[in-house]
Amino acid sequence: MLKDELKAFYAINMRELLKFTRQKSRLITDLSRPVIWLLFVGYGISTLVKLKNGSYIDFIFPGILVMTVLFRSIFSAISIIWDRQFGVLKEILVSPVSRKTFVFAKITSGSIISTAQGLIILIFAPFLGINLTIGMFFLTLIALFFISSSITAFGILIASRMTSFEGFNSIINLIVQPMFFVSGALYPIKKFPLFLKILAYINPITYSVDLLKYIFFHNKAKSIFVPEIPVIISIVFIALFLIVMVLSANYFFEKEEN
Repeated sequence: MLKDELKAFYAINMRELLKFTRQKSRLITDLSRPVIWLLFVGYGISTLVKLKNGSYIDFIFPGILVMTVLFRSIFSAISIIWDRQFGVLKEILVSPVSRKTFVFAKITSGSIISTAQGLIILIFAPFLGINLTIGMFFLTLIALFFISSSITAFGILIASRMTSFEGFNSIINLIVQPMFFVSGALYPIKKFPLFLKILAYINPITYSVDLLKYIFFHNKAKSIFVPEIPVIISIVFIALFLIVMVLSANYFFEKEEN
């Protein structure tokens, strides 16, 4: 029944949210990464590179926001492996609750947590000298939520095929780090050699970074701050990636043995 599915959806969400709020060390660790990048990498390179129409901090800030939700979203899926190893997942799978409800609840909770962390970093934008209007603020939050949803679904897809924390971490580090570095978050894609440009344009994180660049810099004069991909293409690519990842996560989770 729909009522039972909604109750299960709510219960799974609350379980994940409460579990996260009780682990303050995770929050500190997650937030320290973007802060370190902004302070040490951002300000460090700012002393070496002078940009027109802004600073290097301005340039990397959209990418740092994406990095914040990227790592939190992808690692939120590790709870599936934890649930599998400690028998919680088996109890959920044999219950009358649809597996799709479980997947959607995991995606939603992971997206809420990731977006909340992105919000914390976003609040500091004015203190870094970044102009932020109310409209930009809410558009950024909406974009971060959908970006987080697609990445969380991607993480669930991987976690559904993994049986150990070590295996999951190895695969994620092998995939996620390169995805971030070739996304244009730290350097303009137009400066890349051809083979890196090809990787950048098939990388979903590139379109996430470019969408945020559009929100922040669409009114800037032509410079490296201006998005290199038309905003409509970024939106369509993110939407397609979200749909494909959600469908794939559901498909492979349906194959999970009781």
